[in-house]
Amino acid sequence: MPQSLEQIQAEISAIEERLDKLRLVEEILADLEGEASRKPVRRESRKTVAQNRKPVRTKTSIPSVRPAKPQESQGREGSTPNAILALLEEEGPLARADIEQAIRADRDLGRQTISVSLQRLKAAGKVHLDGGKWSFRG
Repeated sequence: MPQSLEQIQAEISAIEERLDKLRLVEEILADLEGEASRKPVRRESRKTVAQNRKPVRTKTSIPSVRPAKPQESQGREGSTPNAILALLEEEGPLARADIEQAIRADRDLGRQTISVSLQRLKAAGKVHLDGGKWSFRG
């Protein structure tokens, strides 16, 4: 499960805070046991190090060498929703299993791709479900 750099840094800070508390408890226990002559060496916490350091360049701050491509979420060629719409236009109303079988014959898709695409198309008002069959709403 990928995490952002900020989340990882926050977790590290939290762990270091706990470590500082444990060191404090260790000192108190050492005082109670009479071993107060030697104190543990404390290192600088990441919070203060991070405040003194230059900001790290992230992907958004690094200039891109390649020109940016315009992103078209709905209209890209070969998208599963477009393939479903084309199939329903050609064949008429079909059951989900039939749509899956026809679409998967051409592509390698995950288990829920067709169902998710159908639900999104339904929410967009492009298809509707009637009696267990999906149909194109032109």
